[in-house]
Amino acid sequence: MSFEIEDVVAIVDAICDVEETCQPFGKRYGQQLIRLSAEHLAALQAGKLLALDAQGEYVVFIGLEKTVERPHD
Repeated sequence: MSFEIEDVVAIVDAICDVEETCQPFGKRYGQQLIRLSAEHLAALQAGKLLALDAQGEYVVFIGLEKTVERPHD
């Protein structure tokens, strides 16, 4: 099963305790920090997806949003 959910990405300034606060997505029961390297970013720019292991239980796929280039005037 595969599906997309709207509004699942938030840009934040710091990691918060998701069990104590309701931001940015409401109360959650776990958190994980994943850092991307320059190699990861280059792969995304090249049209690849990243598969992230989320807490040893889920897989999250990350990809860049496709943009349409507009012709220059």
